[in-house]
Amino acid sequence: MALTVTQAWAQLDTSRYKTEFYRMWYAGHHAGLEHPKALETMDDFRRSPTVAKARQWLLAGTKRHQALANITRAKPELFTPFESAILVLGEETGDLEHCLRLLSDYFAAEHRLILWLKKKMSYPIFNLVAASFIAPFPLLFFGHTTAYLLTVGGWLAMIGLAGGGLLLAAARWFKQRPKYVRGRLLRALTIGVEGGLPLGRAIELAVDATANDAIRAHVGRFTRQQLNGQSLSKTFADCPYVDRAMVAAMEVADQTGNYADTLKRLAELYEGSEERD
Repeated sequence: MALTVTQAWAQLDTSRYKTEFYRMWYAGHHAGLEHPKALETMDDFRRSPTVAKARQWLLAGTKRHQALANITRAKPELFTPFESAILVLGEETGDLEHCLRLLSDYFAAEHRLILWLKKKMSYPIFNLVAASFIAPFPLLFFGHTTAYLLTVGGWLAMIGLAGGGLLLAAARWFKQRPKYVRGRLLRALTIGVEGGLPLGRAIELAVDATANDAIRAHVGRFTRQQLNGQSLSKTFADCPYVDRAMVAAMEVADQTGNYADTLKRLAELYEGSEERD
């Protein structure tokens, strides 16, 4: 189903509402509320259909005392593999509160990326709308007012109805810029390792978070056993999109065991450099 520009623009805000969702769930859990009560008393998130459906699905499942693994596995369109894995890890280890905070931080960083993308895309959208009024202006100049209004209306309708797909395609293209891919990879690795996932599983989920086929193909050459047993720097050596600075940071993390701080600092550096562009 095609999305209008307005719908696509709103869909880009999903990470913002997921940040709020996990922050509220974290607050409820920290206050000692059971899952159904915490989910029931928070915002309904009507402004974000995806988050609203996720909340309702989790609420229904937890009321039936289902495990989070079963709840999230049944609706993969509502939960990313990375998101689902962190939730399941939190439940299985008894440290769900920490994992909810990590997910809130993760989606907050994603939202900062989306804000940057929106800023970059606002200008071409404005120019496209302006062109709808300016290009057919000769019709108005020669007195063809009705034809001018019909032309402008047709172009605006076409932009509104077909522009949503173009907007999301542009967002996907922006998100595949090398610095963003590196930032997502490092940030997801940080969250996975800090959350307590085995290194191999953290790598696999971080690769999913990049949504990058070249990185996925590179890491796909290794088995889960190899990913668990070899150093992070060896896994990503000569990997597309992974530059020397990343490999050096991974070498430091491998030697010190401090993956979270080392990788997180570099992720913030990549993301910050994009925001200054």
